[in-house]
Amino acid sequence: MNERQQLLLAELTRRRGQERLNWLVAQARQREPLPAELRSAAHRVEGCLARLWFVAEHRAGRCWFRCDSDSTIVKAVAGCICEFFTGLTPAEILAGDLAPLHQAGLDRLLTANRRDALSHLSARIRRFAAACLVEAASTPGATQSSAEARWFDAHNHLQDDRFAGRQGELVAACRQAGVARMVVNGACEADWPAVAALARQFPDLVIPSFGCHPWFIDERTPRWRETLARFLDETPGAVVGEIGLDRWKPGLDYTGQEEVFSAQLELAAERNLPASLHCLQAWGRLHELLRAGPCPRRGVLLHSYGGPAELVAPLAGLGAFFGFPGYFLHKRKLRQRDVFRQVPPDRLLLETDAPDQLLPDAANGFPLAAANGAPLNHPANLGGVYHGLAAFLGEPVPALAARVEANFTRLFGPFLRPA
Repeated sequence: MNERQQLLLAELTRRRGQERLNWLVAQARQREPLPAELRSAAHRVEGCLARLWFVAEHRAGRCWFRCDSDSTIVKAVAGCICEFFTGLTPAEILAGDLAPLHQAGLDRLLTANRRDALSHLSARIRRFAAACLVEAASTPGATQSSAEARWFDAHNHLQDDRFAGRQGELVAACRQAGVARMVVNGACEADWPAVAALARQFPDLVIPSFGCHPWFIDERTPRWRETLARFLDETPGAVVGEIGLDRWKPGLDYTGQEEVFSAQLELAAERNLPASLHCLQAWGRLHELLRAGPCPRRGVLLHSYGGPAELVAPLAGLGAFFGFPGYFLHKRKLRQRDVFRQVPPDRLLLETDAPDQLLPDAANGFPLAAANGAPLNHPANLGGVYHGLAAFLGEPVPALAARVEANFTRLFGPFLRPA
């Protein structure tokens, strides 16, 4: 948070109730109103009975925002939000959120209807920032060599025993291949310490994630939930996952899965942490549980989304992001790959799920095998996932990379430790 933002929050925090509102109104009256030609339907923000107009500009790598309203209170509070984000780079905007303003009491000044309008305003600001990143990457002359690439892996299992202690070697290859960040998911209490150790060893690369996977719920100890909460609270940058529901695996009992899943989702919601969700043949029930809540405001990742196209819009409306793995590049996965054409541009993420979900041989640039000779997916194959999906969508790789980086930053940005 920069100095200007800190000063703004300090002014809000030291005032209470009507005094805070009076100060915001006084600030609003000092701002120049938008000219008549900008107070048009094209600039209107939906969701409020009062009319609210919003104008965004991108100059010299930074974003600038103005707004106006026929309601003094809406203009005052919306203007505060615009001021909070104006002058930042697109990446800085996507890495932040409105939580500091909420904590300073901004939303308590508004009715529910007006709060909805300001939520729409915040979304407009984020969409604009994401579009700026994509536009910059798509500008003629913009290139992305392997040395310049920035790939973001939303889901893998770098701690997996099948890697047989070669994690340092794998990380070196990932860095060389352009992997900028990866979310490393624990699946049970037994591997949470290994995930935490990797986060300590590679703090600029690894986002640690802790969860009890439905395949391992019978292995949990009586105090598993307290242990999970401790790992989340004591591990810098920790998020939740892999958790979920599974009606596909032969012999796996569904009994207890929903209870364990809901308990972990509640932990994520309490801390507003992203959660990585596993789901197989239980998409309708997952949708019901997410809709019933609680659900983290920041959002959830639907890891290796294998659900129907019809659920994409409802799940996106609940804050879901959709993870595309390299395994979907196989010809036999064309139908599921085609579902990703329905995913909103600002909800797409890419993943390797290493050491699982191998890419097709032609895209497997980093062949790897376990000690017993079984093939493994190398996390450095992430670039192959980007290139394969970009070709399928008919989109330039730099544009896709910029869009995915913006989405990854929006979901995981506050949990990134300095590179």
